[in-house]
Amino acid sequence: MVVLAIVFLPVSLSASEPTNTDARSDGLFGRIRSVSTTQETQQLDWHQKDAKAGILGISCWECEYDVAGNRIKSGQSYDGEFRGDVIRIIREETGRVTARIEENYKGEIARRDVLSPYGITEQVTYKDGKPYWRSTWSYDSNGHVTEFYHYDENGVVFESSIASSDASGNNKEEWNYGRNGVFSLHFMQSYNPETDIWTFTNFNENGSAKVAITTKGSKVLSYWQQSGEDNVFGSNFYMDPKNKTQVSHSCNPDGTCDEITSYFSDETRHQASRVEWHDPAGVLRLSFDYEYEVDQFGNWTKRTVFLWSPELGERKLYETDYRTLKYWGK
Repeated sequence: MVVLAIVFLPVSLSASEPTNTDARSDGLFGRIRSVSTTQETQQLDWHQKDAKAGILGISCWECEYDVAGNRIKSGQSYDGEFRGDVIRIIREETGRVTARIEENYKGEIARRDVLSPYGITEQVTYKDGKPYWRSTWSYDSNGHVTEFYHYDENGVVFESSIASSDASGNNKEEWNYGRNGVFSLHFMQSYNPETDIWTFTNFNENGSAKVAITTKGSKVLSYWQQSGEDNVFGSNFYMDPKNKTQVSHSCNPDGTCDEITSYFSDETRHQASRVEWHDPAGVLRLSFDYEYEVDQFGNWTKRTVFLWSPELGERKLYETDYRTLKYWGK
């Protein structure tokens, strides 16, 4: 079971590696053509200002997809006017997507992505219709990102990352730098599938340890950090899902860790049925229950969210979401 560190920095070498279609990434099944979502919320005080868990967000408010599952429109309507992006998909003769061009609701180009079989290789963002920022990615023969560069409007690098990993991706080392090559981050992680043990170390620039973690299965064997800061890189991480559950941890400067467990109705983990936050003492601090009405494809058309905390004393309705879905061929 591989454990992945949650990256809080804007630079993430792994963020560009696609795993499926846009529709599937948005949690949708079937030949989905469009989605429109509305929401009703209740005024409710959780009494948990330091909450380590929250409501699962809406993946798409208003989206449209082509027959291959590529997202071609995404945004939300305000006062009856759509605000968001329209996406043009560019394909080669074989049908492989080679580029995505996003235009905002004004019809101005906002972003252009160039894609390889491994993932995105170049991204250009635009301001007032002109190129503003540019990012590039490089990959090894196993499809793992090895280099990332982010350029400002003057063509000067202000963020960069260099990484190396084995063929499996279980063992990885990464360095991140800011403007003028100023050190930002250096970490190593390793995973042994035979023992199910994962280790992670975040280093200072001088090579000394800043954060060190060891896990086995879904349990944290040890957590240590050098400083008393909250939310240092590596203090929040999640485990690969197993069967109908997924566990994440939020660790504290004193070495203790909060645990957030998500429960799903089946092993596809299509829809969460319950999320619980337990503090380091194992006390349940917050829980969310999700109830669904679904269509023939298993996509929810109504989602009801209930909230519980010790201060509330009982489960209370917090949110109700409604979705209208249309499918290709129907």
